Amino acid sequence: MNQQTQQQTEQTDEQVVAEHLAGHRCAECAPRGGCMRMLRVIRRRQARVDLAAALTARTGVRGW
Repeated sequence: MNQQTQQQTEQTDEQVVAEHLAGHRCAECAPRGGCMRMLRVIRRRQARVDLAAALTARTGVRGW
């Protein structure tokens, strides 16, 4: 993923989070309140955290 695409994804993720925290629902919100968009955002964030932890463990360098 190039840097511009990554920045757009992060901006979109932040918009999705802000909408949901404000109590708004999107087209992907399930009737019971589960949202596939939010789930994807959370999984992407966790994947970045996991990758940074793995790189730190492997290289000893922090701040990825």
